[in-house]
Amino acid sequence: PQSFDGYGLIAYVDGSYNQKTREYGYGCILIEGQKVILKVNGKGSHPDYVSMRNVAGEIAGAHQAICYAIEHCYPMICIYYDYEGIEKWCTGEWKANKEGTIYYRQFCIEAMKKTNISFKKVKAHSGDKYNDMADKLAKQAVFI
Repeated sequence: PQSFDGYGLIAYVDGSYNQKTREYGYGCILIEGQKVILKVNGKGSHPDYVSMRNVAGEIAGAHQAICYAIEHCYPMICIYYDYEGIEKWCTGEWKANKEGTIYYRQFCIEAMKKTNISFKKVKAHSGDKYNDMADKLAKQAVFI
């Protein structure tokens, strides 16, 4: 991952879904200056998000990363993702139609007033070390 001369945060996010428990999970790896500073995961079952399956986890991971960047006063964050909607809903390129995507879009609009958010697409399951880590964390969160 590219560094921002110590001022920026890099996040790798991924999502997962457990059909049996109807829970979505997320994984998030935060990197500063070529060093992993935090690995975090979690799960949810909010009715507005469950229908989106693993996409809900992708959104939750990006949300966590952006909140961390704001709370810790990073002027910029670059989110590496493998699901296109993470960028497209945030930037407004895709129309947000579901409750979960509408909330995410609004969250991004507010967040962009506090930190510069950029995105980088990575190919899923392509051997990218940090993307694979985020994927594994997302699966662990929902016991897959």
